[in-house]
Amino acid sequence: MKQTSSLYIVVGVIIGFSIAFVAFMQSPNIQTSDATSSDVFPKFKNQNPQKLFYTLIAQDAEIEVSKGVTAKVWTYNGTVPAPTLRFTEGDDVTVKFVNKTPYSHTIHFHGTHDSANDGVFPQIMPGEEYTYHFVAQESGLFMYHCHAFPTSEHVRMGMFGTMIIDPAVRPMDPAREYFFTLSEFDPNNTMEYFPEYYPLNGYANQYMDDNPIQVVKGELVRFYVIGIGTVLPSPFHIHSTIAKVYPSGILWNEPYFAQTHLIANGDTAIFEAKWDEPGIYFVHAHGIQEERGSMAVIEVLEDDSLLLEKQTPSNNKGSYSMIQWQEDLIKLLEHPKIITYDNLGESTIINAKKIQTNDVSIVENSWNPDVTDSYFPASIEINPGTAVTWTNNDAVIHTVTDTKKTFDSEFIQAGGTWQYTFEKPGQYDYLCTLHPWMKGTVSVTEMSHSMN
Repeated sequence: MKQTSSLYIVVGVIIGFSIAFVAFMQSPNIQTSDATSSDVFPKFKNQNPQKLFYTLIAQDAEIEVSKGVTAKVWTYNGTVPAPTLRFTEGDDVTVKFVNKTPYSHTIHFHGTHDSANDGVFPQIMPGEEYTYHFVAQESGLFMYHCHAFPTSEHVRMGMFGTMIIDPAVRPMDPAREYFFTLSEFDPNNTMEYFPEYYPLNGYANQYMDDNPIQVVKGELVRFYVIGIGTVLPSPFHIHSTIAKVYPSGILWNEPYFAQTHLIANGDTAIFEAKWDEPGIYFVHAHGIQEERGSMAVIEVLEDDSLLLEKQTPSNNKGSYSMIQWQEDLIKLLEHPKIITYDNLGESTIINAKKIQTNDVSIVENSWNPDVTDSYFPASIEINPGTAVTWTNNDAVIHTVTDTKKTFDSEFIQAGGTWQYTFEKPGQYDYLCTLHPWMKGTVSVTEMSHSMN
């Protein structure tokens, strides 16, 4: 009888442990009764959607990227990374974009939207504005960035930011929230394969000395982490604990437990962790990145007394956001100096001598603003009905786009050609939408003799 009783007790303990373990492994109990059917992901009805408006300005700036090291960067609103955008699933979002730089730029938001709001076409020219509009459909963590070409250059130069979309039906478990963007930057060569720095939030090692990431023992901590990199993926590692990870930052993905989670370039992940003992710990991207700026100190405190003035309420009920503190710190360390330009977007008259030809070269290195004759010849003269051919002899993508939108080559790949037939007399001024200082003109007029 004693053996039987003992057996029942053991079986009961095993069953109880199994139930508890399964419950621990499950995702938060997200309510699904209001979900609409989808073949891709569940959509939830927001009973109180908000109309939210943001303004992002493309601005060149000089910032400090590491202690004592300054560099020119391209930004949204003056800092690297750009301001964090945060709203709730189902919210109606409008983003006004203003380009105050000599380059064309865009904003590409990861997630679901239509073509007009995808941030590839149109390219927003210097001095121009554009309005993006979308309804937030997925909840989770997303990045936004410039998608002008070459995109890797624009991203590496600093044009990226974090977008958090909170769930509409049930908030995440209460937690203390931080965000990290894991990027690449070299102050001497933007496209260096292995750059000098792999910053956390735009500034190398900013959380190592006087500004540790502070949390409280026993509390849940949530890290919103984005892999900005263009070459190396980001193996994100948290010391002295095992993290719960939402892969790709999508809250409807089944979470799993990890010691290190690999974040692909352009992807995200949400990490949840806690520490039971006060002390100093680390979080970083494993590998070469941690030695070049991608390391942060985690200081686990006995209580939250040092955090009360730094934390702000979160969209997630019961959570505390440290994101505003992080963004204030970024601005303090980078102390950006905005570079301003005059006469952005004004057309320049081509005074070059008109040459009678129907072949134009996009010259080598024409992506460089120091190259004066990017199109050669810069000014040509032809008869009506003549087909003109442009050949891209540069190593990067270019366009041939009429300033009055009469014609547009879209993207001409390196080594490629594009042809357009001019039927009507007149003067046609054109440029490259990716490098707007590249300008040319075509004069269509009846000439007394034909071109060879």
